[in-house]
Amino acid sequence: MLFITSAMAEEQPLTISVDRTWGLFLGDEVNVNVDLGTTDIQVDKSSLPQENKRYGTWLYLKTIDVEARQLVFHYQVVNVPLKNTTIATPKFDVKGSDEKWMTIPETALTIGPALAVSGDDGLADIKARPDMKPMLITTTETMQQLKLFAGIALLCGLILAFWHFGWKTKHRQPFAQAVHNLSRLKWQRSLTNDDASRILHTAFNHTAGTVVVYGEIDKLLMQFPWLSPLEKDIKLFYTQSEQHFFARKAEQGADIESVRKLAKACRSKEMLA
Repeated sequence: MLFITSAMAEEQPLTISVDRTWGLFLGDEVNVNVDLGTTDIQVDKSSLPQENKRYGTWLYLKTIDVEARQLVFHYQVVNVPLKNTTIATPKFDVKGSDEKWMTIPETALTIGPALAVSGDDGLADIKARPDMKPMLITTTETMQQLKLFAGIALLCGLILAFWHFGWKTKHRQPFAQAVHNLSRLKWQRSLTNDDASRILHTAFNHTAGTVVVYGEIDKLLMQFPWLSPLEKDIKLFYTQSEQHFFARKAEQGADIESVRKLAKACRSKEMLA
């Protein structure tokens, strides 16, 4: 509900309204609207009161909104009495565009303290309440859960390490072990062409249960037919190895990438066998 007051100043009537006239405490804001709709004359902004300034004991003028048909004065309560008291908003004279002055009248507001007071001493009768005591929360259950989770994580780590370095290594098939060794040496950046060839030869030897040379490849393929689709690549690998390791004039052996490709192909066949 808006509370309206009317005033006359040099035959220029101005009507003001306030959004709140009572129940105002320290820090509250109140807006005073000045209705300019009764006159077509514009307000000279230079004649308006200074913003961000305290007027009187109780109110601080923060800003003024200048609109086409109204002015809005934004006040803040910066001081309150010990008891509910009726005060008046500041009275201002502003100049219009016709060089005539108009009066913005005062209006009544009721302000007071937020705390109820009694007695002659007012606030002296109010006793401060002590701070709330902190609520202590036991951490025993949390620590037990943390220890349990840590134990489970440690157990999982041990199982994973045993599986990766122990059980998995012992049960890894020859070509799977060859691919693993090639990858490990690659990350260590210590893999050479000769090392790669020896690793793959070892896989063939472990698969056959004996040392496999070029002349026994057909026997190997008959014993392990799942290697037959790779016959061409296997014979090429052994030919390159024989010319590199055993020929009087050593030639370039198989490169690392071709060895790794053949090892992965053999591992795929090995897994399906």
